[in-house]
Amino acid sequence: FCSGCRSASVSCDLSGLRVAADCANGSASATAAKIFQKLGADVTILNDKPNGININDNCGSTHIEALGKYVKENGYDLGVAFDGDADRCLAVDDGELVDGDRLIAIFASQMKQEGHLANNTAVVTIMSNMGFFKFAEEAGIHVEKTTVGDRYVLQNMLEHGHCIGGEQSGHIIFREYMTTGDVQLTAVQ
Repeated sequence: FCSGCRSASVSCDLSGLRVAADCANGSASATAAKIFQKLGADVTILNDKPNGININDNCGSTHIEALGKYVKENGYDLGVAFDGDADRCLAVDDGELVDGDRLIAIFASQMKQEGHLANNTAVVTIMSNMGFFKFAEEAGIHVEKTTVGDRYVLQNMLEHGHCIGGEQSGHIIFREYMTTGDVQLTAVQ
């Protein structure tokens, strides 16, 4: 595990936060509401009725436009969109996409402020956008680049002891808690 790890992923109260979560009719459908409710959020769960063939069907992180529109039209503070197997998470803020690169930038910045950004480094792939690299340079965060694929991101993280990494697609790894992307962990972070 990472040096300086915290014991709990999230220990704050999300009361008053209105969240719309699109579960893509996938594996997060059974648990997302419980997680957000336990943290105190006012959550609306969308696309949480898997039937064996409707996974990712015009919903979730692969079709985030609908969630963006829903969040904006209904005044939610945040929207999170998962993919069916619950390893990719994207977000919407005021209806606008917050992709994996922006999420990693937010998380790395917060981790740095809290003194938990191991090696002052975030690991991303060569497909990350130039905005991420510019942000990291301005924030004084070192960036490791890997081949495309979350397995390569994880390999770099394990070899060098880094704690945060991922892909623009929303695969985000918080190694201090697990070695794979998990949409619900990403969403509550």
